[in-house]
Amino acid sequence: MEIKSEKSIKEFLKTLPDDDIIKYYLDVEYSPFPVLVIEEYTRRFKRKTKDEIIKDLKTQARFAHKKTREFGKIAKKHKFVDDVTKQKSEEIFKQAKKKGFEISEKLSHKGGILGSKLKKGTTSGIKSGINAGKNLKSSSADELELLEKLGDLQKAGIITKKEFQEKKKKILSKI
Repeated sequence: MEIKSEKSIKEFLKTLPDDDIIKYYLDVEYSPFPVLVIEEYTRRFKRKTKDEIIKDLKTQARFAHKKTREFGKIAKKHKFVDDVTKQKSEEIFKQAKKKGFEISEKLSHKGGILGSKLKKGTTSGIKSGINAGKNLKSSSADELELLEKLGDLQKAGIITKKEFQEKKKKILSKI
């Protein structure tokens, strides 16, 4: 139903269930067209006149004002939500910082252990590689064959005479 006039609002209010009218009546200051809500409530329940309803509303307003003052006093005695939130955040931050420090200490310790193991493993690996290289000796026949191949590469023009001489010196030094 499209609400356009006071008459249409009255008709609309008549269609509402009793629970809604009571709810609007109890929160009359927040309801649309409060006077019409009060009239509909009075028509349905024949309990109070407008003056009685207004008197009740004033009493409720005084009661709400009193409660507001009480809550204000309580709020002054207690910390505000922002203060509590800030305090909790700082506690969480301190705990996280402490936990992060503990984790970094563990990682540093384990990193040191792994580093020393790697160092030992690398040193022994290098030594064994050097020893294996010393033990490997190519035969003279292989070296001579390699020289022949280099000579063929020089004749074919793939490598220069200078490159051939350098390789030749290296090969001959191994024999």
